[in-house]
Amino acid sequence: MPSNFLDHARKALHQLPDALQRARSRYSVRRDGVLALPMGVLEVLADISPGVRMGGLRRLPPSFRAGLAGAEVATWGAVSPSLLPHSWWATAANVGVLQGMGHGFATVASQALRPVRSDEPQSLLPAPVRLAMTGVTAGVFATSLRRRAHQEQLLESDEKFKVSPQILGITLGTLGYGVVLLIGDAIQAFIDAINELLGKKLPPVASWPLAIAGGGALLILVGDQMVVRRFAVRVSRQAQELDREFMRGADQPQRAERSGSPDSLVDWDTMGRQGRAVAAGGPRKADIERLLEGEAMEPIRIFVGLDLGTEDTPDFEAMAAVAIKEMHRTGAFERSHIAVMSAAGTGWINDFHTSGFEFVTRGDSAVVAMQYSYLPSAYSYLADRKNPVNSSRVLIEAIRRELERIDPHDRPKLYVGGESLGAYGVSDAFETVEEFLEHTSGGVFTGTPGFARNHSYLTRHREKGSPQRLPLIDGGRHVRFTAHPAHLRHDFRGNAYRNSWEEPRFVFAQHASDPVVWWEPSLAWKAPDWLREPGSRGEPAPAAQHLDALDTMRWMPLVTYWQVGIDQLPSKNYPSPHGHNYHDETVAYWNAVIHGAGDDAHAQALSRPELVRVSRWIHNDATKTRMPTDGFPSKHGY
Repeated sequence: MPSNFLDHARKALHQLPDALQRARSRYSVRRDGVLALPMGVLEVLADISPGVRMGGLRRLPPSFRAGLAGAEVATWGAVSPSLLPHSWWATAANVGVLQGMGHGFATVASQALRPVRSDEPQSLLPAPVRLAMTGVTAGVFATSLRRRAHQEQLLESDEKFKVSPQILGITLGTLGYGVVLLIGDAIQAFIDAINELLGKKLPPVASWPLAIAGGGALLILVGDQMVVRRFAVRVSRQAQELDREFMRGADQPQRAERSGSPDSLVDWDTMGRQGRAVAAGGPRKADIERLLEGEAMEPIRIFVGLDLGTEDTPDFEAMAAVAIKEMHRTGAFERSHIAVMSAAGTGWINDFHTSGFEFVTRGDSAVVAMQYSYLPSAYSYLADRKNPVNSSRVLIEAIRRELERIDPHDRPKLYVGGESLGAYGVSDAFETVEEFLEHTSGGVFTGTPGFARNHSYLTRHREKGSPQRLPLIDGGRHVRFTAHPAHLRHDFRGNAYRNSWEEPRFVFAQHASDPVVWWEPSLAWKAPDWLREPGSRGEPAPAAQHLDALDTMRWMPLVTYWQVGIDQLPSKNYPSPHGHNYHDETVAYWNAVIHGAGDDAHAQALSRPELVRVSRWIHNDATKTRMPTDGFPSKHGY
């Protein structure tokens, strides 16, 4: 062990008693509330840490008291209701980030309102006020625990609620906030050093802006080169390696109707990990006949893996050309129903979309899809948000050209569908809502992100009085928004739709608890309609709306933006129909889109018992097919 390290350690131990005494005199619960303990701990760490102390870093200044007050107020928002219950790590992330924001805003406000202030460590607020704030913090935390238990019931979660993870989350978040303050102080010292050098040649009016700009630019450059780019390269490399893996349950298909089979024009090894699962999984003719007790056809599944062209960018035209050849090879244009399914970033397609479509059509169908990325959806969106749309548009246009060559009486019906980033890609493949109404026979879009253009257009132009969570479009004539299969038959109030459901029929499924649907940048500065309508601010929504989010949720600047963003990470950890999980209900949606709903349903529509049997079969098949190379699928299905 190096001697200098031992010297630093001995000095730190020698300084510990004095550091503890200084922290005790500097922070108290009466003066600083619940943040006194973690801030005192950080004060001690700053004093005894050899690297920090010997570097001459200043101790936490008295001006931090305004920031501490702001951080405590921000804690109230951090534990306030969001769309999904907070796990310990989500609580820690919320508390740490929002306390940092509160600290910054309060510090700036304090300096603006009180430009001249004594350096004595006096409390910013009177002791009774600080004690009252501590009481409010404790009350808010207790209330958040009660609401958390209620949230678990709304989401039909089987997780056992525990208090200790929430306490752990708040503690770690507060410590994280303190670490950020120390880092901020180090950055300030760095900029001060630059300003001191520049100040030897320039007046303060010029040196300070240059120091801030130069120091900031240098930090951004270093962060980009050392952190961001390395992280991006690592994510890309890992995603490529994962894309080449084979799932244990995804065996190469042998039937000619499947891509990747010995008869296919698509090589099995080129389809990607998720593409191979799409081709390997799903029902065969015998499965459909057994479950639905009637005649069926062998479903056709076509999937084209990612083809990176000469410039290392996806060549969607070449991929679509292969898909068309596969469709002719398999006889897809001789089927009654063709569905273009858009995948998520990795090539994943919800099995309840593909298999559901095949069961509902009794195998008289062809499902066609292309991979546009091997990255997870979030990274794929950041890397190039146009790829999901462009890939879907190229494939749909290629198929439409082929369909136009077929006699209208013999022409298959064209459907579109997808989930999450796939729903965005396939819905926005059409320039306008009118275009996809004109050129397709229907579609199912589940968990469509709020930034999708056509989804946003429909939401903005909904009928007056209908909520953003369940827009009413032209009395339900063509498009119906749903949070539950019951909304296929009635609106958010429980009333029958004004118009019968005519072809083409479309479903936009979106749960009130799905953060992927509701997160958008404007949440940072603007309250959305869904947080000003019944179902929020303590005003209950109609029971027919099937609201699965707390109606006590309120909008707060930045806070709501951050919380809903964090909610996206665990959004698939809840059973369907909640969060970002669209399983059993998706089969019901395809059943209604193809055969109609309610009294207008076609005789071939699946009955409720049949839908239950089909959904159970799909869940079992998907779990078996998507078994990872090492490990097990999630409890809610792969």
